[in-house]
Amino acid sequence: MNRERHKRNYDLHSWVGITLGLIVFVVAFTGCFALFADDFRTWEDPALRTDLPDTPAPVAARFESWMEETATGEHVDFASLYMPTEAQPFYTGYVFVGREFHETRWSSVTGERLDTRGHGLSIWLLDIHRDFMWPDFLGGRTIGRGLVGIAGIVLLLAILTGVIAHTKIREEAYSMRLKRSPRLKWQDSHKVIGLWGLPFFIMISFTGAVLGIVALLAPIVAAIAFKGDVEALEHAVFGDHAEPTGRQVRMLSLDELRTLQHPQSGYLPEFISLENYGDEAALFNLFYPADSELLMYETVSVSGATGERVVNHRLEATTPASRATGAMAPLHYATYGGLWLKFLYLVLGLGLAVVTALGSMMWIERRKFGNEGTRSAKFYDRLGHLNTGVIMGLPVATLSLFYLDKLYAGAETARLAATGWTYFAVWGAGVIFAFSRRNDYATTRNLMMLTGVLAMGIPVLNGMTTGDWCFAHLASGGRAYAWVDFAMLLVGGLTLGAGFLAPKRRIERIRGDLPAEVRLNSATAPVSAE
Repeated sequence: MNRERHKRNYDLHSWVGITLGLIVFVVAFTGCFALFADDFRTWEDPALRTDLPDTPAPVAARFESWMEETATGEHVDFASLYMPTEAQPFYTGYVFVGREFHETRWSSVTGERLDTRGHGLSIWLLDIHRDFMWPDFLGGRTIGRGLVGIAGIVLLLAILTGVIAHTKIREEAYSMRLKRSPRLKWQDSHKVIGLWGLPFFIMISFTGAVLGIVALLAPIVAAIAFKGDVEALEHAVFGDHAEPTGRQVRMLSLDELRTLQHPQSGYLPEFISLENYGDEAALFNLFYPADSELLMYETVSVSGATGERVVNHRLEATTPASRATGAMAPLHYATYGGLWLKFLYLVLGLGLAVVTALGSMMWIERRKFGNEGTRSAKFYDRLGHLNTGVIMGLPVATLSLFYLDKLYAGAETARLAATGWTYFAVWGAGVIFAFSRRNDYATTRNLMMLTGVLAMGIPVLNGMTTGDWCFAHLASGGRAYAWVDFAMLLVGGLTLGAGFLAPKRRIERIRGDLPAEVRLNSATAPVSAE
């Protein structure tokens, strides 16, 4: 590659990183928590900390009564009943009526209706990664998910240009100059982590892009091919929904269907969705665990009136294309393996966040103290404060939600809103602190130590508020919430130690007081020792 082309590619890599690097960092960091949404759900909700009975109590009559009560005479567009599992040891029912979702749950031991806890910690940590919790007045979650998909495309572009820009990949994969300047250590860490994690970064960015962009493509394809009719697009892709006949008939019992084994695998259904419930054309779709862990479910559809299997139903069709798209979510969220695979994803995901953060830090450092900057030192100072506040404030904001979850005393219907306000308020406070501190090294050190303290306090908070102390449960085999506490202790200790070791200030001579034109024209001026 000639020198001019190499420089253009390097500049593209740098500008892609600095313009959208913070967004990629946010997606990468929040993805580390989204991996463990089910475990956090158990941590936040003591109702989940119960044993699953060998024979769950019948619930069909209660579910049907609740549907009728919720519908109030309107047509039920969609309903589903989720079976109790080890991770969620109760029944969960959903009904979609008049463009509104309703949810409730029943005990798997007694069948009695349980109090519904408001969505909070686990839902926020999952959805802030999936769609930024994008507000409805700005286009809703579809826009947010599309932006996350675009972040995946940006990451793919940054990876491609980065690989092309670094021509000595074999040497750079092992090069760590730990006794040199901080900028060189950042640079080497950026390259080494980026190169060793390259296969994972390509996979995670591609699957993330697909999962996000699909949300944007549906309305676009509908606008082009079906004059904006999204329902027509769904019919073309998935087939027609069964239309109700208007003749009411007696339905099969869901208590019987939940014990119906899959004809090939012998598995029991994880949940049942209902179409046209109560009508002669009613369909019950039974979703079973797939034999292949890269597929979410295998579906069997039966008539709600007669129990006869509906052959070649649209939900049962599996094509190479559907298998490929169906594998995107398991690949992205590591649901095709066990807990240790998720831990591997966690380490690699944190590596991606670190690579992104180091890239933006190096970009600012080169322009502030090197010969590449064309703006004033004050401009790069402010950019550095923003970068540090966003990056280091995000972990603090995330961990603050664990404290809110246990100390929240408001209405359950407002829990998710309180979670969001707390998240952005603490994150914003981190940015304000970075600007007021005026020392990015000291800010990083302070917020890193605060992150460590907060993480180590989470097991104490859980034990004091619920009486479940993690080491007691780990000794007896362990539960998901106990492992969350243990992981917080471990991560908190490591982060606190790293904070103590982090420098308080930049060691090299600082040239920020020099005008930009002096820095550009002074080839012999002192710069960072490299």
